[in-house]
Amino acid sequence: MKRLALALSIAGVAAGCAVPAKNMDRVQAGMSKDQVQSIMGQPIAETHSPGKECAYYELLKDFWSRVPWSLSDRYYVCYDDGKVESFGKVGAPTSG
Repeated sequence: MKRLALALSIAGVAAGCAVPAKNMDRVQAGMSKDQVQSIMGQPIAETHSPGKECAYYELLKDFWSRVPWSLSDRYYVCYDDGKVESFGKVGAPTSG
C-alpha cells in the first residue's frame, strides 16, 4: 500500500511539471522571451544563429489525443531580435 501511494505521488509531481499543449494558444507574435517563458516554462532545447534564436518545448497532448507511445508533442518558438517571430508544432505543415 505504501508503494502505491509513493508511486502515485511521484506520478503527480511529474505530471505537475509538464506543460499542456493548450498553453501554445497564449503565445503571440511580438512577445518577449521572458513573456513566453512565463507561459511555457524553460525550453528543453535552444538553437542560436546571428539575430535569431529558437526554443523547443515538449508539451502534453490533450487527454483524448494521447496514446501509450505518444503522450506529448514538440513545439518551437523562434525569436528575431528578442521578439517572437514564429511558433508552432514541430513537423506540422506550413502554409506558403
